[in-house]
Amino acid sequence: MAKGWQQRWVMPYMAVLLMCCQTYVCHAELKTHQIKAAYLYQISKFVFWPEERKQVDHFQVCQMGRDSYAGNLNKITGRSVFNKPVIIRSVDSLSNAQDCHLLVLSDPTKIPLKELRTWLSQNSVLTVVDGEEYWERGMVTFVLEKQRVRLHINLSLAKTSGLTFAANLLEVASEIHGGNN
Repeated sequence: MAKGWQQRWVMPYMAVLLMCCQTYVCHAELKTHQIKAAYLYQISKFVFWPEERKQVDHFQVCQMGRDSYAGNLNKITGRSVFNKPVIIRSVDSLSNAQDCHLLVLSDPTKIPLKELRTWLSQNSVLTVVDGEEYWERGMVTFVLEKQRVRLHINLSLAKTSGLTFAANLLEVASEIHGGNN
């Protein structure tokens, strides 16, 4: 009788255990998206923008491509950067991103590097990418190092766009690219 009792409870117990493990993995990924979205908001406060870029009604955070932040960018809507409320927009091309202050490139390979650099030389827009293999395309690159979100900063690309970073931001970066790339 005791053996039958064990068999009846093993399967439900294993199912609950499996669900908990899956929830943990999903929670970890969601947490990563939340951390990146929060970083974006904080990073924008440590960027020195040209004065003409501050003469706007809204601080625009744009995302080109799929929503790689699982909806978490919307959580920064309404907060303010240089006393302007943050709004989130989706854009489908660089020509539609000229009014953006911060541009998240979800699939950076869709834009040729030379085209991106030329566009950035004419537009003061902070570009953000995920993955260290794309560091040439993002002024800020999010990288997972030892299961933590880290920043890599590309100073030369920021300079191309007329942007500079506060020393506080550079101190938290785990890698800084500053050569003539």
